Amino acid sequence: MPITRQSGLAGASTGIFFLLALLLSLGVAGFSYHSVRDFEQHAVWLQHSYAVLNKLEEINATLRETVGNSRSYVVSGQQEYRANFEAGERQVNALLQELHALVSDNPQQVQLLGRTDDLVAQRLAVSRQLMALNPEEGRARVLEGKDLGDRIRSNVELMKGNENTLLATRAKDTAVSANLTIFMVISGSLLSIALLLLVYRKLRREMARRVEAQQRAQAYSDEIEDLYNNAPCGYHSVDESNKIIIKINDTELKWLGYTRDQVVGRMTQADLLAPASAERYQRELYPQFLLKREISGIDLNFRRADGSQFTALVNATAIPSRDQRKLISRTVIYDISERKRAEEEIEALNADLERQAQHLHSVNKELESFSYSVSHDLRAPLRAISGYAMILEEDYAQAIDDKGREQLQVIRRNVRKMDALINDLLKLAKSTTGELTLQRFSMDELVGQVIAGLRQENPGVAFEVAHLEGAVANRGLIAQVWENLLANAVKFSSKSEQPLVRVSMEVSADEYIYGVHDNGVGFDMRYAHKLFGTFQRLHRQEEYAGTGIGLALVQRIVIRHSGRVWAESQPKQGASFYFALPRKHVLPALSEAYRAVH
Repeated sequence: MPITRQSGLAGASTGIFFLLALLLSLGVAGFSYHSVRDFEQHAVWLQHSYAVLNKLEEINATLRETVGNSRSYVVSGQQEYRANFEAGERQVNALLQELHALVSDNPQQVQLLGRTDDLVAQRLAVSRQLMALNPEEGRARVLEGKDLGDRIRSNVELMKGNENTLLATRAKDTAVSANLTIFMVISGSLLSIALLLLVYRKLRREMARRVEAQQRAQAYSDEIEDLYNNAPCGYHSVDESNKIIIKINDTELKWLGYTRDQVVGRMTQADLLAPASAERYQRELYPQFLLKREISGIDLNFRRADGSQFTALVNATAIPSRDQRKLISRTVIYDISERKRAEEEIEALNADLERQAQHLHSVNKELESFSYSVSHDLRAPLRAISGYAMILEEDYAQAIDDKGREQLQVIRRNVRKMDALINDLLKLAKSTTGELTLQRFSMDELVGQVIAGLRQENPGVAFEVAHLEGAVANRGLIAQVWENLLANAVKFSSKSEQPLVRVSMEVSADEYIYGVHDNGVGFDMRYAHKLFGTFQRLHRQEEYAGTGIGLALVQRIVIRHSGRVWAESQPKQGASFYFALPRKHVLPALSEAYRAVH
């Protein structure tokens, strides 16, 4: 990892620790404030419950005292008790109003208090009625309203029970809130202290890391300088204000044979070049460099201190100096002396190859002329031999016995065989010479024409043909391939009880693969390498006639189309012959080389 990146990460981590400590302190303060406010709220509700209970007790006591004053007035008739009753009545009503305000947040208590209001009003009304009677009648009915008092006390007890339940809950919540506040304040404080200690430790590590980073930076700088000086290419920098070289690496100095003191601050780019390259640099390349601020892929000859020269590939780019006041050119050179020598050797080889190609062309022309001469000069005597044999057989039949006629048949049969052999040799020669004209054509149509001719001569053979994709090839040559393969299949399956020849096709990513299959005698795969050789046979001439050239012709035609051919078989299990043509046909340069070899 680069040193600057490590320092940046270390500084960032220290800043993160500081930020975490600050956020934690703020969080502790905020939570403490929230906890205190929550504790205060719980305390308020706790006081509220105590206030409700006190108010209930006060209402209960005031009501008893007020009812007692009414009874004392009925018994004694003293006006003091009546005045106390009226004052007590007003106080009870005021206390009830205060209680209503206290329990307004509790629907259950509000409902109980409403019923209590009604009962209190009824009880006070009974007391007023007793006070309005004459003394004798009032004393007789003084205990009326006792059941209302019992019901009032029952409601008050219910309200006190509800409030005591709330009181217990609120007391518990207050205690929990207080404990949580204490815990969080202590925990937050301890955590803040721990973070501060970590920050302190981090700062010490950061200081140590900065010292180490400075040491690594120096080592990194030394390594870069070493890489610069010992790179596999030459580097130098030029001050464009005066064209003087201000920096150069050891590799270029080694190539040039100078010391750094001889070059830096003393020599220009042109001083390092051979005269012709220096003149080209001043006249053409330097003005181009000033215009475009770069040059690339330029071959120049450099002159060493001892006067010898070497060729180098030069690339240069102009960049601003650190103070942005002037331009510095960065130049990279690659010693391409070996490449130049290799290019010269390749040019010489190409010239030699061209001469050989011309020679091969002449040889091919001579071969074509020779093939024509052979076909003409050999066929003339063959026709004469065949003609004389026919004359003897027809005109002198009476003078020739059966043995003689049999010998004449042998002569004519061998003449036909020799004629077929000459034809095959001519086809073989033509398959590797001449222009290879390519076109896309229907393979179904071509194979159909070949099979139609074979059916006329071999009506007992069954043919099964799959759909065949067309290909880009020479139609005449591919027709020869089908004729030879299908004729072979018919010939070698002719002794089967039900001769069958199948034509198949497969399409791969790059090829069209055509196949011809028969149910004939087959062959041993150990001898498959002989199949496509000229005059090579795996069966005796007496068993299956032929010239031994047909499959060799197939192979040469297919290879000339950049294809391939092969066979698969087992003895007495039939044979399968395949040839593959490229789907995207490229005019084969291979064909020229193939013709040259053959």
